[in-house]
Amino acid sequence: MFLLPLFVAGFGWLISWGFIKIIFFPHQSFFLAGRQRQSLFSKKVGQISISNILPQLMHEDSFQKLLPFIDSKLDEFFKEKLVQKMPIISMFIGDKTIAQLKEVFLEELEQIFPSLLSEFTQSTANSFLLNIETKWSKELESYLLKVTKKLRIAAFFLGFICGLLIQLILSSL
Repeated sequence: MFLLPLFVAGFGWLISWGFIKIIFFPHQSFFLAGRQRQSLFSKKVGQISISNILPQLMHEDSFQKLLPFIDSKLDEFFKEKLVQKMPIISMFIGDKTIAQLKEVFLEELEQIFPSLLSEFTQSTANSFLLNIETKWSKELESYLLKVTKKLRIAAFFLGFICGLLIQLILSSL
């Protein structure tokens, strides 16, 4: 009596579990018959273009938001660390000279900031894309399995109910 409902319930659970497994299988790419096999997740992540995303992340005021932090660090450097490392220079540098040096440094940083940020994000993105398949694929798969546990249980019970209805319909014929 309950064989068909259990079969349909198990099938519903298996489908929802299989979808997550298919996204991440195989965990590491390999070559088979001259073609590279890799997971759907790795393929799609590899297609992400950082050069398209980067302009959206960089705003005109990005550097302006960092100015107070950079200014305080430069001030700390000129007034404390430079004095410790090179005490002779500190005798010749006053507040006016420090202000001028900070201004020159900030102007130069403002000019190189976009290229610096672009280079940093590009190298970070390349490192991320290289490591995504080997390091994070298994972790994301196990996380998704945990997150979808309730969904898979619901699929099991929905399949059980559908199977029970099918069984009742078939037995009434």
